[in-house]
Amino acid sequence: MAERSKFDTVAANYAAGRPDYPAELYDTLANVLGKPLAGLDVVDLGAGTGIASRQLAERGARVTALELSGPMIAQLAATSPGVRPVRGSATAIPLRDDCADLVTSAQAWHWMDPALAVPEFRRILRPGGVFAAWWNHTHRDSTWEHEQELRIEAADPNWRAVSGPYGKRDNEFGDHDTLKVTTHEFAWERTISLDTHLDNLVSKSYVAALSNRDEFLATERAILSEQFPDGYVTERFGTHMVTVVLPSA
Repeated sequence: MAERSKFDTVAANYAAGRPDYPAELYDTLANVLGKPLAGLDVVDLGAGTGIASRQLAERGARVTALELSGPMIAQLAATSPGVRPVRGSATAIPLRDDCADLVTSAQAWHWMDPALAVPEFRRILRPGGVFAAWWNHTHRDSTWEHEQELRIEAADPNWRAVSGPYGKRDNEFGDHDTLKVTTHEFAWERTISLDTHLDNLVSKSYVAALSNRDEFLATERAILSEQFPDGYVTERFGTHMVTVVLPSA
């Protein structure tokens, strides 16, 4: 609940700045499922402002987006035509048994208690259904990225505790003798305006929670404006996905 309140204050920044996910990820999901996403019933857990929900719907899936935060789901509902928004928790999903072919959780699974959430996604999945969780991780090994990393470290020495690596929790889904658990990795980048980059930065829980958040962002704007005088920044990501295939019967 505490983390939800952090995102409540930056829901508009989250909607404006957070990156989407690479097309290759959705192609991989279709391969794991053994069929196209079009026409499938999908439940997106911790859907936030609807980034993954919209991408799934654009591929023809029938998407129910579950989100706990009121401000976040308001952003989702306003920008995600064709997606069904439902306010609720992944640890007590307000949906019937066997209602989904695919359950997803994009950039959100680490906020959930697996002891409660795993039985819930298994309950709503049909036999042979698939659960998939994935995370974007920002690359920080170029000069400007590393320098920004050091400034974040100075502002919050404990920021790494809530920044990852979330996607390495691949052993918490139950008996691997009955479940097929597979990991997948994707690398990609995007070029965006400085304003969008700063929206993405402040949407991170560890930046959103800074007591001197406005001062930190003003400093970032000043430094990056000098480094990128054309006003555009290239962000680089690795996306880690884990897929869990349930038994067919």
